[in-house]
Amino acid sequence: MMLFDIFCVCIGGAFGAVARWQIAKRLDCTQSGFPLGTFVANMIASFMLGIIILLSQKFNLPKYIDLFLEVGFCATLSTFSSLAWQIADMLQHKKFALSLFYASTTMLCGMILFEIAYHLA
Repeated sequence: MMLFDIFCVCIGGAFGAVARWQIAKRLDCTQSGFPLGTFVANMIASFMLGIIILLSQKFNLPKYIDLFLEVGFCATLSTFSSLAWQIADMLQHKKFALSLFYASTTMLCGMILFEIAYHLA
């Protein structure tokens, strides 16, 4: 792998991680028990990924843009590890309905948003 490829992924990942942190910081609320920040970050990343892949295919974008946006930014903006930890925490606290709702809405809404974005053209 070329050093520039690694650089593109790292810089995109840094921006995605900071964006995800800021979204979670502003939207996560411990009172409701629903991790809105993680949910919103995952939905934004799903929608953005659909648009980016569509544009990349339509306009044959350079590899470094794909690496920066898809592999770097979107991959760190979305977070399966936080999703898994939050669901495990809900299950540990016997919030079964909330954990099922969170898991299913995250997957369903994420796929729907990706498909909407990918089929915009």
